[in-house]
Amino acid sequence: MDPEQVALVLVDIQRDFWGPLKEHPEFASFPGNVETLLSEARTRGLTVVHVHSAFDPDRSNWMLFYRPEGRGEIPCIAGTEGTQFEGFAAPMPGEKMVDKETFDGFVGTDLEEYLKRRGIKAALISGLETSVCVLFTATSAYLRRIVPLVITDACADEPSRHEAALSMYGDLCFKAVTTSQMVGDWAHVMALVEQFADD
Repeated sequence: MDPEQVALVLVDIQRDFWGPLKEHPEFASFPGNVETLLSEARTRGLTVVHVHSAFDPDRSNWMLFYRPEGRGEIPCIAGTEGTQFEGFAAPMPGEKMVDKETFDGFVGTDLEEYLKRRGIKAALISGLETSVCVLFTATSAYLRRIVPLVITDACADEPSRHEAALSMYGDLCFKAVTTSQMVGDWAHVMALVEQFADD
């Protein structure tokens, strides 16, 4: 399996999502792990994709349950600082950026077309939040016959939801790997890809 057939997909590592989570000591290593992943992916020549949420202030592109007035605050309103990528996850020139309006990085975007055009067979997935956009994007990759590997220590969420999502859906919707495995045991990561990827 050629490393060029593997992509690193970073989901919603934006200020409005990371801000409330960075107070949890469980995720103190999250920024450093993301930086490590990006460095490793770039060194290995993997395709790097940054998925990004942005919602119109007039609610016209909000999901159904969020459209009625009084349903609370919506993060990542277009044009606000909250939509910006965190510095430790900042894209480099030439890296693909995908704007989404749902929990799923594939719905209403060109992500599937982009990955398949590049011959991608597996996606290493990192980001925010584990039980929502990471899970939906990983499941959607799986349904599109792209092997999803969720990098568990490079994802974050409210801690109990983080653990529940990994426990409930690992091996059902994705395979779990860690940052240290991607850096120090690449053969294990590639063996998982080869085990499940279509020829």
